[in-house]
Amino acid sequence: MAEKKFNIKDQLAGIAALIAAIVAIGGGFVKYGEITTKLNHLQKASMKVDQVSIEMVAVLQEKVKKLENKEVVVDLSGIESQTAVLEEKVNKLENIDTSHTHELVEHDHPVDHNHTISLVNKKEIELLKVQIEEIKVSTKNPLSN
Repeated sequence: MAEKKFNIKDQLAGIAALIAAIVAIGGGFVKYGEITTKLNHLQKASMKVDQVSIEMVAVLQEKVKKLENKEVVVDLSGIESQTAVLEEKVNKLENIDTSHTHELVEHDHPVDHNHTISLVNKKEIELLKVQIEEIKVSTKNPLSN
């Protein structure tokens, strides 16, 4: 029979391999525990976000219902009278006879005032027409008040 020799080197290598295996298995369990903990935290956070989202949607739906039931009242009486006044001013300015206005004030210089007065009146008419259009547009928009 062959006798087995007791080799301390082989024994130490076996013990080292056993310790390495135990450490590796323990490290795996630690990592598994960390991953499980992170997953639990993420799942709880996700549930909180979902609950907050559901609550926000409910609040927004309630606000929409209130707005849908709200009656919008637009008072156009002031705008209509302003439009009428502006249209009257435009009509007066369009019908002004500027041919003799320069004769009222006598002075000497080479500027033709008839042309200047008509240009000023023309610009005033344009401005009033723009204002009338703005009033008409604002009356069509229920959100302008």
